[in-house]
Amino acid sequence: MHLEKLSLLNYKNILDLELNFSPKINCFIGNNGMGKTNLLDAVYYLSFCKSYFSVSDQQNINHNEQFMVLEGTYRRKELNELVYCGVKRGQKKNFKRNKKEYKKLSEHIGLLPIVMVSPADASLIRMGVRSDAGIWIV
Repeated sequence: MHLEKLSLLNYKNILDLELNFSPKINCFIGNNGMGKTNLLDAVYYLSFCKSYFSVSDQQNINHNEQFMVLEGTYRRKELNELVYCGVKRGQKKNFKRNKKEYKKLSEHIGLLPIVMVSPADASLIRMGVRSDAGIWIV
């Protein structure tokens, strides 16, 4: 699977952005508060139908706007997959795959598998966790 293109409109502090990605390595560089983490959260959102950081979908809409839109074009098993999410203030989210709306969001989860590792997870990765049985889980 490869994310080829990502479009964001009014998502958190990103008002309007369209990116094309390399199938190899992509780097995001910028000062604090520029939107690097929000960009990664948008990719997470398109996979899990929710933000990694925000409990409410309404919190993801830029505070000056009435709606947000996320759209990703993925290359998956030699086919293009277009994933769309739109949220209007006070309404439920609209989630589509290839222009067809899902009846249940659970139908989407697992289609685009990703792993999110945040700074809070770093200690788990470096040190592991000791269980009650005295076994180190890494």
